[in-house]
Amino acid sequence: MKDVAVELPLWLEELRRTEVSNLVRSDPRSSGNTTFGLNREQALDAISWGQADFDAPHGHLTADDLALLYAYWNQKGHLEELVEAFRQCFAVSNTKPNNPIVVDVGCGPFTGGLALATSLGEAPFDYIGVDRADSMRRLGQRLADSALVPGQITCIWAPDMASVEWAQPPRWRDVLVIVSFVFASPSLDVGSMCDDLIALLRRLGNGSVTVLYTNSVRAEANCGFPEFDTRLKAVGFRSLARGKGEIGIARSGGSRVRGLWYAIFHRPRQTSLSLEGA
Repeated sequence: MKDVAVELPLWLEELRRTEVSNLVRSDPRSSGNTTFGLNREQALDAISWGQADFDAPHGHLTADDLALLYAYWNQKGHLEELVEAFRQCFAVSNTKPNNPIVVDVGCGPFTGGLALATSLGEAPFDYIGVDRADSMRRLGQRLADSALVPGQITCIWAPDMASVEWAQPPRWRDVLVIVSFVFASPSLDVGSMCDDLIALLRRLGNGSVTVLYTNSVRAEANCGFPEFDTRLKAVGFRSLARGKGEIGIARSGGSRVRGLWYAIFHRPRQTSLSLEGA
């Protein structure tokens, strides 16, 4: 990771301005330093600092309000983290994926898709966004549909990995799995998540798979990581990199560094396909 401030591209800043910031700031409940009638601390409490049930209304806030508040207050930092993480990930592998299938676990409002579009530019990819909250998937779809987003991105949305409607036959396409801040959720069942991920990867085919894990540096947020590590290695993954790093972020008050715990796993292309029902 690096301490030079990560810069988001102009198209992404414009997308956030038109589809997130302007909607929040123009709402009649917002004025001065408040968003939907809440100051920053109240807004972050309403979304449980990113871990709320985003389909459960909170006071006067609807589910869609909560998703917008998340995008307004939290998403930029996660975009910066993933943009830098992808830079490191592709540097480790010394290549960028060609027309990959992307599985974004706990996708929020298309966060991993936007970060990857920043890294790949006009290159196409299929994006599978998995999030239990309907409101997050709705906002993610709206962001993905914007003409500002570069490239050709085909999106599939699902509340869980078992529900992903993938109609293509198994192939040898590269797969990129994003697991970003999912382990910060106190309700996560690591074993079930691993079972679902392994089953989904089998459906997608036997191309090479890279897993990018990012999270807070807090020890309690990563307590489920050892089980995740063990389960991935049991199905042929090896660890390419892991550790604590820092990225530089620029804000109105000046630049600062932000801690991030990350890991990169890789499983090479398999020699034969595991066909469902074979």
